Amino acid sequence: MDDIQFSSANVRIRTYESRLLTKNTFDRMMAAEEAEDSYSILQETTYGDFIEDEDEVRDFEQVLIAEKKRTFDLVYNITPVKSIVDLMALQYDYQNLKVLVKQEYTQEDFSEFLVPMGSLPLSVLKELVNVRRSNQVDPIMNRCIEEVFQYIEDYDEIQAVDIIFDNYYWDHMVNLSQSENNENIERLVQRNIDVFNISTTLRSYLMGQRKGFINAVLQKGGTLDTNEMVEGISASLENFMDYMEQTSYQNLVSDSYDEITQNKKLTNLDLNKDNFLMRRLKEEKTVPFGPQAILGYLYAKEVEIKNLRMILVGKINKIPEETLQERVRESYV
Repeated sequence: MDDIQFSSANVRIRTYESRLLTKNTFDRMMAAEEAEDSYSILQETTYGDFIEDEDEVRDFEQVLIAEKKRTFDLVYNITPVKSIVDLMALQYDYQNLKVLVKQEYTQEDFSEFLVPMGSLPLSVLKELVNVRRSNQVDPIMNRCIEEVFQYIEDYDEIQAVDIIFDNYYWDHMVNLSQSENNENIERLVQRNIDVFNISTTLRSYLMGQRKGFINAVLQKGGTLDTNEMVEGISASLENFMDYMEQTSYQNLVSDSYDEITQNKKLTNLDLNKDNFLMRRLKEEKTVPFGPQAILGYLYAKEVEIKNLRMILVGKINKIPEETLQERVRESYV
């Protein structure tokens, strides 16, 4: 991959970055007396393009989705390499496939859970589920659907298909990153897999899952030794933490021990992992050439929307401002 080809796109990305919401905007929304007041502040931003005067704050989700779709459309239009954006959009393909498969199995209408983003048109995914194969998708996705429906045929239930989808999603991500022949891209995907595996291991521990289940849900392709992770957590939480202290992720999990043992929760870890990934991307966003700026901007938008969802849900449910402040993720700007 020639990093120079991203120079023009990166100039545009800097403009888009200037429109990202700042900490000040989040603080104003959290300090607002009522949820409607927070929504009015949001209306002052780029999200206001999708808010009508008569809209109610409880309709915020459609606004967030519309802004996210616009973001992907804008970046797809300027990127010189479509597959770079696909790396971030692929999650929505697999999310939509999960919905479509469950919809077919139950014969219920789950269309409200479909999202208008992804690397492929929704029509292609619908055809894939209906026909079980498509020449318009990556072979990995064809194999995924084949295995999903084979599982459904064998067991007549869909409880475990999420694991199958997740395994193929990460395989697809690794394959896509390796095809770019770019160390920065491969390192980013490896980092995401590592963080996913850390979170999944600890979540499985809290759920009391056995070694076989943890082995099935951890993903290959990261830098951490999944066998060490499984053996460690299967022995004890202390053993797992000892292994993590030998890695570059020790600060990510350093405060999780007390949270798990005392509160049986992973609230801080969920917050810390998003901030950890954000900091790594912020370190790379100033690189003048290459795809890092595009990927950083897309991740920043994902986190921005996650913050907005958390704040608006919190204001609707009258969660104290101090609690919301503890949960908000770091911003990119």
